[in-house]
Amino acid sequence: MTRRVVVIGGGISGLAAAHALAEGGLEILLLEASDRAGGVIRTETRDGFLLELGPNTVRAAPELWRLVETLGLAPAVLLADARAPRYVDFGGALRPVPMSPAALLTTTLLSPAGKLRLLLEPFRPRGGSPAESVRDFFARRLGPEVADRLIEPFVGGVYAGRADRLSASAAFTAPVAWEREHGSLLRGALAARSARPRTASLPRGLVSFRGGLQTLPTALAVSLGARFRAGAAVEELAPDRGGWLVRAAGGEHRADAVILAVPAHRAAGLVSGFAPQAARALGGIPQPPVAVLHLAWHASALRRPLEGFGHLVAPASDRRILGAVWSSGLFPGRAPADMALLTVFLGGSRDPSALDLSDEELIAAATRDLEAQGLVRGEPRALRVTRWPSAIPQYEPGHEDRVAALAREEALWPGLAFAGNYREGVSVADAIRSGLGAAARMTAQGP
Repeated sequence: MTRRVVVIGGGISGLAAAHALAEGGLEILLLEASDRAGGVIRTETRDGFLLELGPNTVRAAPELWRLVETLGLAPAVLLADARAPRYVDFGGALRPVPMSPAALLTTTLLSPAGKLRLLLEPFRPRGGSPAESVRDFFARRLGPEVADRLIEPFVGGVYAGRADRLSASAAFTAPVAWEREHGSLLRGALAARSARPRTASLPRGLVSFRGGLQTLPTALAVSLGARFRAGAAVEELAPDRGGWLVRAAGGEHRADAVILAVPAHRAAGLVSGFAPQAARALGGIPQPPVAVLHLAWHASALRRPLEGFGHLVAPASDRRILGAVWSSGLFPGRAPADMALLTVFLGGSRDPSALDLSDEELIAAATRDLEAQGLVRGEPRALRVTRWPSAIPQYEPGHEDRVAALAREEALWPGLAFAGNYREGVSVADAIRSGLGAAARMTAQGP
């Protein structure tokens, strides 16, 4: 008899899991509370502009690229040059992020002493503790200047977090492993590079699509057909006679297995009645708010060409934004020919009170910073302000214990799996891998 699996949540993790299980011949039903697929991956078009309300790009990771090829999306792919410059706003100016050893020697982001400290990394002794923060780990290995001027802005851009609050072993697993296994980040990185399998067919660069990132989740939902059900918010999940009972808008569903691919706080509420340890673990994952602003200027108002990926911001008292993607310079078709589009981020763990501001106040704060950074002049055309009350999961100290608690509950409740960007990493590629991992665990349990 074919196993029946209900996937709860139609974000990219749930879609990837459902697609994999359907290809494996299992009976699948995916229940999504909203009226669309994709979760935080959301693209809108407005007056000739293409707006990404959540993630803006994805890495061309193997798991993602296999989906692209399987779904026939390769002709719609857009690639941004992997060598496209990135900038950090530090000391009142946008400074290029060094992308090569030669650039490290000439960068103005680091002082001569900071550069020397970085070059001495291979000779630093092992150290640290399991509870070491990201900031402390990189300050110890690479020096305080690298930690504060490169790592801190990166953490603000990727996690919307603070380096002194994130766990190094949870958020930067590879560098921590490099130190443990090779005694040096440089030696570890070189060893990882030599051991990496060759993937000649894998494109280099950052991926999007002509119609925006929502192209991928929409295609996954279409591939599922009637097995994808929108507007079906799940109200209750309970063990039932060796299987599972799922009560949702529109009726009840019985399943042999369930994959929970909803945000952590939502998953916590669904399992609290029978898996309290998992509920506590999920409920303990912070997800600070983030505001995403889409602002446009006429090309004549640019004070420099938008050539590059964008910029991040080293924390400073006179800066409020976390950074900006230079959208119209990154991919074609993001703005009319005579306009420039920037996607600006505020809030996160660094500034959660930013979400208390009105739309007008957010736009004014972003405009002040962008003008001070020498990017634009004058008032923007405000296309959209998007507020995410619970945005990116923060891998704070204790996160690995929380993930371990989920694995223990999965062992106690066969046929239950958790998937999402709180488990394998916060990127889109990581979320896909989490969904595929949950599907693989379901398949391994057999009929």
